[in-house]
Amino acid sequence: MRILVAMNAFKGSLSAREASSIVAGGLRKGFREAKVIEMPLADGGDGTVQVLCGGPAGEIAEVEVTGPLGKPVKAEVGLLDGGKTAVIESAQACGLALLVDGQRDVRRAQSTGVGELMLWAVRRGARRLVVGIGGTAMNDGGIGAVQAAGGKVLDADGRQVGPGITGLLDVSSVSRGSIPEDFKGVEVIAITDVRNPLVGPHGATRVYGPQKGLASDEIEEVDEAMRRYAAILGRDLGQDPSDLPGAGAGGGLAAAMAAFFGARFESGSCFVMKETGFFEELGCADLVVTGEGSIDSQTVQGKVPFAVAEAAYWMGVPVIALGGGLARDVLSGYPPEFAALFSTTLRPEGLSEAMASARENLFFAAEQIGKAGRVFASSRARRQDFAVGGIVVRESGSGLEVLLIEDRWGMVAPPKGHMEPGETPEEAATREVYEETGIRVAVAGDVGEVKYRFFAQDGEVVEKAVRYFLMTPVGGEPRPQEGETQRVMWVSARDLPGMRCYRDTLAIVRRGLKVFRAGQDSTF
Repeated sequence: MRILVAMNAFKGSLSAREASSIVAGGLRKGFREAKVIEMPLADGGDGTVQVLCGGPAGEIAEVEVTGPLGKPVKAEVGLLDGGKTAVIESAQACGLALLVDGQRDVRRAQSTGVGELMLWAVRRGARRLVVGIGGTAMNDGGIGAVQAAGGKVLDADGRQVGPGITGLLDVSSVSRGSIPEDFKGVEVIAITDVRNPLVGPHGATRVYGPQKGLASDEIEEVDEAMRRYAAILGRDLGQDPSDLPGAGAGGGLAAAMAAFFGARFESGSCFVMKETGFFEELGCADLVVTGEGSIDSQTVQGKVPFAVAEAAYWMGVPVIALGGGLARDVLSGYPPEFAALFSTTLRPEGLSEAMASARENLFFAAEQIGKAGRVFASSRARRQDFAVGGIVVRESGSGLEVLLIEDRWGMVAPPKGHMEPGETPEEAATREVYEETGIRVAVAGDVGEVKYRFFAQDGEVVEKAVRYFLMTPVGGEPRPQEGETQRVMWVSARDLPGMRCYRDTLAIVRRGLKVFRAGQDSTF
């Protein structure tokens, strides 16, 4: 059995490398015959530099830059490809973790150190900058970073504005200054685990400002200042990032990366997974163990454990997640991409005690998983099966609807079935949808393949692969298939989570809706 260990950091107690090593050690003790591969991950926040550049192929330099409140701090810059790629964590230069509670001052906090790190890297020869955005103390729209890198953010008198929100309120005009010359030919990639726009109810100021110390009576003023700033970026640079998904990351630092440096945004977790070769290792794995300090409702918002689980799900590889703590909301259900969730906290204890015993607890939990895995290893699939199905989507007045059946066991699922001799997968899927639902459809795209395992009546374990196609209705009326289908129904996308579904139903329907929307709107 081949087990891939892909842990994120346990913030405040264990780095991603440490957590992965501890889990791997516990698994090896519990399941000595298993081959365990360690692949620590990050999402663009804490630990990204160490994960990407801490191995033999990387180098890590320490640079003194301006901290969030103007005092010098030392930040790491990771270097790859002989220095041609530089990896920067914004939190190391302007992070909340650099300040104790009494020092936090979001009005003064600045992103200057990020721009200093970027300029240091390009002057050293970097041609690709990877900027991890997250965990920042400021809400300055990235103006400090821009000024430090050579850009101009000016007030009504033509002078550079001051740091922090105070400066943001004074912005009257902007220009790229020396950035085009100094960063000529440099690719900038901003990686983050959030998709918040710059302004509005889900923007940087309203969502993250209070966490950084912004008072409730200041939010409206600062959000309006950020909106004016975005309009100025649109007027002077030709790019208004107000509604750009992800632009609100890092207190608007991501917006500045896009407008001044032409940065493209990528999911932090997915970027790190690609750069570390995770997907190649995943293809050879029988089981993945991932996790981080807390598993809760935020985990599905781009965090490492969910990114790992989502990738593994489509390759038929089960994923177990370990959390230092599990929020109570997991009791009411958790994403089907996770095969199981476990807390590593062995008994009721406070946060400081749990962090102090994190190593011991994590090793023990991993050892138990290894022992259980050794017991169940004999349940590996003895034969394979293949089927095809359709995710049929239509637009209605209330939004998108998906065609689903209720089978003879009372479970809701997309229609699917086996191929007949001589049929192509598309032909078989089209026929099965019509036979089970009475709806004639046209194939509009490929949703992908999902795999799962089950016990057959003879006791053998079968691995079944189902290839789903995105389809649109072209005629017919809903009609259940006698003996197979109890009901045929059009279900609103927002009503799916409350239905009695198979483990894979929600995930495959979400994938189908994602493909459908991508076909409608290819913008970022």
